[in-house]
Amino acid sequence: MQVIVFDIEIYAYDFLVVFKDISTGQYTVVHNNNHAAKEFVTKDRIFGGFNSKFYDRWLLQAICTGADNTILKNLNDFIIAGNQGFEHYWINEHRFFFHVFDIRDDVQQGLSLKAIEGHFGMSIEETEIPFDLDRPLTEGELQSVIKYCKHDVDATEEMIRKRKNYLKCKQMLGSMRGIPPEKSLYQTNAKITAMYLGAHRREWNDGRTYEYSPNLNISIIPKGILNFFDTIHDLSMTDKELFKTYYKTDLGGCPTKYAWGGVHGSLLCYHEQSTETRIIQNRDVSSLYPSLIIKYNYLSRNAESPETFETTYTQRLKAKHDGDKEVANTLKLPLNVVSGATEQEYNDLYDPRQARSMRISGQLFLTELVLQLIGACKTFKLLNFNTDGLMYSVDKVELPIVDTLCSQWQQSTGFELETDDIDRVWIKDVNNLIFVMTDGKVKKVGGYLNYGISEKGAWSINNTNVIVKKAIADYFVKGTRVEETINGCNDILEFQIIAKAGSKYKEAYHLIDGEKVPVQKVNRVYASKDNRFGKLHKVKASDDSDAKIESLPEHCIIDNDNQLTIAVVDKEWYIELAKKRINDFLGIKPPKRNTRKLNSLRKEIMKLLEVDNVT
Repeated sequence: MQVIVFDIEIYAYDFLVVFKDISTGQYTVVHNNNHAAKEFVTKDRIFGGFNSKFYDRWLLQAICTGADNTILKNLNDFIIAGNQGFEHYWINEHRFFFHVFDIRDDVQQGLSLKAIEGHFGMSIEETEIPFDLDRPLTEGELQSVIKYCKHDVDATEEMIRKRKNYLKCKQMLGSMRGIPPEKSLYQTNAKITAMYLGAHRREWNDGRTYEYSPNLNISIIPKGILNFFDTIHDLSMTDKELFKTYYKTDLGGCPTKYAWGGVHGSLLCYHEQSTETRIIQNRDVSSLYPSLIIKYNYLSRNAESPETFETTYTQRLKAKHDGDKEVANTLKLPLNVVSGATEQEYNDLYDPRQARSMRISGQLFLTELVLQLIGACKTFKLLNFNTDGLMYSVDKVELPIVDTLCSQWQQSTGFELETDDIDRVWIKDVNNLIFVMTDGKVKKVGGYLNYGISEKGAWSINNTNVIVKKAIADYFVKGTRVEETINGCNDILEFQIIAKAGSKYKEAYHLIDGEKVPVQKVNRVYASKDNRFGKLHKVKASDDSDAKIESLPEHCIIDNDNQLTIAVVDKEWYIELAKKRINDFLGIKPPKRNTRKLNSLRKEIMKLLEVDNVT
């Protein structure tokens, strides 16, 4: 089936649709011509867009069913105001079917197309033609709108290309259950998983029940942890109240937080290196949630049968062993997604008892292992603990005890532990750490270090302050001075900061020579050497209050169309930021300012100024 990327712009007197054939790169531009749009939208094509499910598809349906500009503008405003397109009177009265998919599906919430373009390194200049224009577009204005609409289509196409494996997996998974590719592409990962597992919606009223597994040794688990999870039976608390609660404790000197979604614990500002006598290891449970589902019958009771899920797991392992990456990746999709889908209220797999039981049991089983190790090994030190694994150091003489306990735990629970041997580790907190394996491989976790595209969970991209993240990693792993990494880089995009005013804000401005200069809501920013340029601010839609956009340099310069060179960038700002974040890892805090003395000095200066003004 032919894949067409599309985007729509609506004005009071004009509508514009830009189509692009992915296979040929050919554009088709439709301006104020309902018939031409309808002729193009045929059944042997599938139309992909960004946010197309919630916006573009309804506008295209209205265009193809003869809606004039007045109706289109009304529908446009109706959707932008937060309403669903299918609720609009025109859509209800005028049916028109075509195949569509939305590349925004399964993307991190809040990530706009304009921000994605910025992270891609593309131009993010927006059209200067206001959407509230109360007259027809001039020819020059029309050409400007076409240019920027084509640009957004190009960005959407690039995103489709980068996510081709995601789209392919959905199609292949659907085909295994006889679902046509166009229908599979329309679904989110959670929806296609429910269809693959043959789920049929059922309502349950036992979501606040939980029973400990018979092979869970609860006698070793502290009462505080058990009491926390037992509050699931307290019906005096609403679900909304209960599932916001958490429990903090200490496991062998490691601060740990239990919550309904998972457990996270970590030493803070910690570094350790393995020696001839001391070992650092990471042990993760292989496929924790799929294993819990299979071994403890936590699959949604709405699914067709537990056997379907178990067969999928077995077939995936075989495909992985045989080197069949295509099948292995496809079958990995439902295995990874089913746990989250079981918690989604509008998914056919929705079964809160099963989802909650799975998450509680997973935390308690891992806690049992951690506490057994702490109790049995005098030299055992827990470094990091999360929902599906733990990192620790231990004297080599006690490693056999660790191996024995882990083996016994695997036999008791039915889980399998995967072990990584670590040479060096640096931990800032539970969310930011970096470690080097004994084979030299480097693993980075957290926003201080990671950049680029992440396909784990919801798809996301972050190419902000890339050079700072590289400098931090090089400092710890290679011992490279921050100045060497940053001063040695002349790729300006590695210094970019994508600054965004969120959906609660109606506009943004840039302080230049003390004046408020209106700017876009999404901007590519660099630290500037020119002190005339100040920070970017955002203006709240609800009350017109403004605030600085977070984490920006004191002196910002905007380059949304990639015109600047590295010469304008204040590299010293990035060097200082990298050093500060390295100190965050090391637990070195900046010296405290004596605010009392500063305030006293300010008052004295003000008094002097008042005297001068009088004289």
